[in-house]
Amino acid sequence: MDAVKQCMMTTHTEAETFEKADALISEEPIQFVYNGIAHMVMMCTPMDLEDLAYGFSLTEGIIHDMAQILGVEVVNTTHGIELRIEIEPVLMSRLEGTKRQMSARTGCGVCGVENLSLVEKTLSPLEKAESIDFSLIQTLLKKSDACQYYGQMTGASHAAFLCDRAGNILLTREDVGRHVALDKLIGALMNSAFNPQDVIILMSSRASFEIVQKTIAARVRTLITMSAPTDKAVWMAQKYHLSLWGFARKGRVNHYAT
Repeated sequence: MDAVKQCMMTTHTEAETFEKADALISEEPIQFVYNGIAHMVMMCTPMDLEDLAYGFSLTEGIIHDMAQILGVEVVNTTHGIELRIEIEPVLMSRLEGTKRQMSARTGCGVCGVENLSLVEKTLSPLEKAESIDFSLIQTLLKKSDACQYYGQMTGASHAAFLCDRAGNILLTREDVGRHVALDKLIGALMNSAFNPQDVIILMSSRASFEIVQKTIAARVRTLITMSAPTDKAVWMAQKYHLSLWGFARKGRVNHYAT
């Protein structure tokens, strides 16, 4: 399926009204199927789905190592897309412990979790990250627009960027859902040669509780977001020693946790 689709629309301005084609980001139901058993349905953009399979499985606590995924297959059906993931059979008990009871909407991170005790994952604290310079953050922000291909085209996707301390953007993943974009990036990181402890994640979105939790689960020690953090996100970052930066804009940034 295409990540972007075309639609005719009418633009109204003070001076004129005219029709033109517009690019729309695609949003499709993706069903996660583990060892033949349906787990949940998530609305997301149908690209980089193998990365999503790895990243989601890790940040949900279904796997702890990429070697525990034995295979991934993306299958188009009449109702949507099935993401068929084969994991070690012994891990199916973990899957039951994280099962969601409803479809997750595009902007929803923890929708469908059965009870409150499952919201916060069992994680270990990070080793504190080395400090980063204000100038590094500004450099990454300047480079990020050019790396956000679908965001520039449609104005409707979130982006997650994997960056190094030299000011380079190493990987970019985009999706209509911010937490999905992050899971895709984490999956790409898992399949790369990059060390999670040496890289930085930059997000085009706010820092929600689950964005912070997923970053910690990936063992990345520094997270920068272009919008605000929530109180729970700051609390979790402080608890697990994640260096959290928010409101990263041209000429300014706030540091919330070290």
